[in-house]
Amino acid sequence: MSLPGTRQEIADALSTVDGVRGYVKRPKPSKPGDGWPLLSSLERAGGLSFTVTWRVLILLPQDEVLASEWVDAHHEDLVDALERVAYVDRLEPVRLEADNSAQYALQITMRGE
Repeated sequence: MSLPGTRQEIADALSTVDGVRGYVKRPKPSKPGDGWPLLSSLERAGGLSFTVTWRVLILLPQDEVLASEWVDAHHEDLVDALERVAYVDRLEPVRLEADNSAQYALQITMRGE
């Protein structure tokens, strides 16, 4: 699969989860529930293949309690949806710097070929 093809597969998988809208790139403006993949690394595997690591970001509500509740309600469905595309290694709440302010987001690390 090509990188653009996998990017689209990730966006499509995100869109199968209630309350999540998947995009191939960060939408402008972005709102809670919007998610998109970012290429994290290409690492040489065996032969001519590469292991591809993706960071998937999903914006969360900007209230800390609501952000935690959103993750509690959605993390299992997100893993189920994304594992159809690649192996999910980690889910981590993060703060994204954007336009002179920080935003709560869920970062999902996944890898495949």
